[in-house]
Amino acid sequence: MDLSYLVNQIKASPQGLRLRQGKVITVNAARTIDVQIAGDTNTLPSVRYASNYAPKPDDQVWLLNQGADLLAFCMVAGADRTLAPVAYRTSALTITKDTNTYVSFQADDSDSYGCWTVSDPTKLTAPITGRYIATASVLWEGQNSGYCAVFIEKGTQEIARTDGTLSTKEHGFHMNVSSVPITLNKGDYVRMGVHHDHNPDNDLILSAGGVDHTGYFNALSLIYLGS
Repeated sequence: MDLSYLVNQIKASPQGLRLRQGKVITVNAARTIDVQIAGDTNTLPSVRYASNYAPKPDDQVWLLNQGADLLAFCMVAGADRTLAPVAYRTSALTITKDTNTYVSFQADDSDSYGCWTVSDPTKLTAPITGRYIATASVLWEGQNSGYCAVFIEKGTQEIARTDGTLSTKEHGFHMNVSSVPITLNKGDYVRMGVHHDHNPDNDLILSAGGVDHTGYFNALSLIYLGS
């Protein structure tokens, strides 16, 4: 990048506070972002941002500039690229007794960053480094006995788990689990696993509303908290 461009952008009008509009290009692990000032294609690296703002690539942001100081402090209202993807089942799934099974998902929702892919269907992959909460929910076929569990793994490390006893319910047996806030580096993934010891094998079933209940059950989600 031309150094004269950088100097002009951050040091113009050094005595006054300037309000600029820009676009987030990259979210860095060091709690900074790389931005482009509106109307220009050059990128300013390592810009700090306010702690109450969780930046995402392609955000349109307001920037405060005074002398050599540049701070991103909020997102401009408009198209919201929410980072809270959901991967879910659209059909029932038979789970083998006494076997840890990673659920293979068939569709996604609110996944503008491509965290889920049909070619790697058990995983949600973090598109940027930051803090996240992972959540999962399952709907077992109702049974009158048997141990069951749903768990979430970050890579191969278990980070959340719920254990229970299957019971007969009109609409099946529901289970939910959430992780504590965790750090995921770009490219890290989470996956959801289930286990039961009921004889015979048991199924993960759809809710009464079927696939109209998009992402409610037999689903895994990531919630981005910021970097």
